[in-house]
Amino acid sequence: MPTVKDSDFVDGSALLNVLREEFSTKDGMIFDAHGGAWIVWKTSELYAWWHSFEDQCSVPLQRKLMNACADQEEYLLSLNQTLSTGWLLRKRKQKSALDQRWARYGWGRIDLEHDVLQTLIFAPMASGVALATKEQHTHERLKLEWQQASQRTISLEFTSAPSNLAPAPAAPQMPWSTEHQQGFTPPQFLDELEWLNANWTVGGEPTCLFPMDAFTRLFDTCRAYPSAVSKEQQLAWLTPTFDAGIRSVFLMVVASMATLVNVGERAIYIENTSSWASLSAHYLSPNGWGHPLSVESLGTEHGVRFVLSSGPTLPFLTGWLVAMWERGHGKSSKFTLKKREHHWSLEVDSRLAYN
Repeated sequence: MPTVKDSDFVDGSALLNVLREEFSTKDGMIFDAHGGAWIVWKTSELYAWWHSFEDQCSVPLQRKLMNACADQEEYLLSLNQTLSTGWLLRKRKQKSALDQRWARYGWGRIDLEHDVLQTLIFAPMASGVALATKEQHTHERLKLEWQQASQRTISLEFTSAPSNLAPAPAAPQMPWSTEHQQGFTPPQFLDELEWLNANWTVGGEPTCLFPMDAFTRLFDTCRAYPSAVSKEQQLAWLTPTFDAGIRSVFLMVVASMATLVNVGERAIYIENTSSWASLSAHYLSPNGWGHPLSVESLGTEHGVRFVLSSGPTLPFLTGWLVAMWERGHGKSSKFTLKKREHHWSLEVDSRLAYN
């Protein structure tokens, strides 16, 4: 894993050099050095998506989100051997490694000595990452309560948990999961990042990177929960490949993406199938959501067929495409998602023709 010097970790240009070594892109997805997918989030959009997603579920999910982030960060810390620094100057080296890690991903700062975070990331996510870090640092399982003390400050309270420190496994396999991949070119988002007030920004908005498998872990735990997706959407959105639990959480993700698409003043204009290339290049690929491999008309007024890659971002990508279709045409959608060997076929059309 590439690093920067302790004295340089708040230097934006040095951080960018590290990110260019670590990340690459393929099929609109962003991969780390181990082939794990990551998403670029503006923190305001992360809040908007999360509240919409939680609304699609019948139970509170913040602690589920925290645990998913904790498991993923524990897995990555072990995979990267982030805290394995030997015994000489161990405490100082570990602090440097964590400072670098949090800075280059736009997570803010973690203070394990005082159990305080300085961050703009959604509190359950940042707290989950902190929990994994503290457990790896102390070599014991812990319980965590967090408090949002201010917009940037999160106070943490750890207590011992009566369980062994068994290692976190890799993220669960979902029907759209693939083997870890490697990209070929540096991600486009690196050209847009600016280091401002100890945080990454894009267009002045605070921005962070987060591993997609944290959300995969969350989705896996949500399969058992009833969905609040409307009856009309459940009838019109067809996923014949999925069992009931997978289908429920998949539709929750798709329904929640309308909020993300509609937040702000995104210009979504769809004149014909060629419009999707520019929409994907502007909204999808730069942030690691993925993009359609091909787009063709279904022969109806607005119907379109997308061919999509298998990969961890498929629920988000489907949600983006369906929400943009609805926004661009001003109509409610019906869609059918089917597995086709190594790819997926997503057919979207007007719900008015459903019957």
